[in-house]
Amino acid sequence: MGRAIDLFVTYRFLKILVTPFEKQEAYKLGIIDKDGNRTLEPGTTNKPTYLGTAKEKNAYTVLHKLVFNIKKIFAKVPGLRTKLGSYAAALFLLKDTFKEDVDPKMWEQEFMKYLKENNIELDNTISEEVTLEDGKLPKGIYKLVNDITFDKEDADSPDALEGDEVQVFEPVAPTDTVLGVEIFPVIHIPTQSKIFVSAEDITEVGIEDLELWQNLVT
Repeated sequence: MGRAIDLFVTYRFLKILVTPFEKQEAYKLGIIDKDGNRTLEPGTTNKPTYLGTAKEKNAYTVLHKLVFNIKKIFAKVPGLRTKLGSYAAALFLLKDTFKEDVDPKMWEQEFMKYLKENNIELDNTISEEVTLEDGKLPKGIYKLVNDITFDKEDADSPDALEGDEVQVFEPVAPTDTVLGVEIFPVIHIPTQSKIFVSAEDITEVGIEDLELWQNLVT
């Protein structure tokens, strides 16, 4: 039974991954736009369109949201060369969300297989903007350089956006390692929600930004 579930989810994962946004059922139903972003209720700036029917809910599940996030990262990468670190946090959420049903190794295996079959070269250079201390992410305020999905239980939840600030209250060890990249828990300041990032997803906040933030909270 477990093997059958693995194969089914693998098929769904790859099908969503290879299908262009404009051919996704979610796009045809007006749930996402041509770039994979959630459409909004008319007259609102942050309220996603309501999913009222079973067809709409089936077209935009948590699996769709998490894989769409990976597809959007691909869209930002020019050509056929990609950095594995850019996908680590997104794949971690897939592993964590479906850990009770699917072999966690499957996500990385199938993702690497997809890259190979599509002749996408791997750029293994490290471009971390943050210096780890004894393998831990230091205490401090950081700024996101990528959008990060954070509520894996809710397909309609917003993402933590590039430019948002996150906080580490004390040096923190990695939660997991995905594609050889360490994943750390941080607090998303605007929502006070825990999200997971790699060191490539964040940059240290400049002293001017930090002083401004301190003035706002005091």
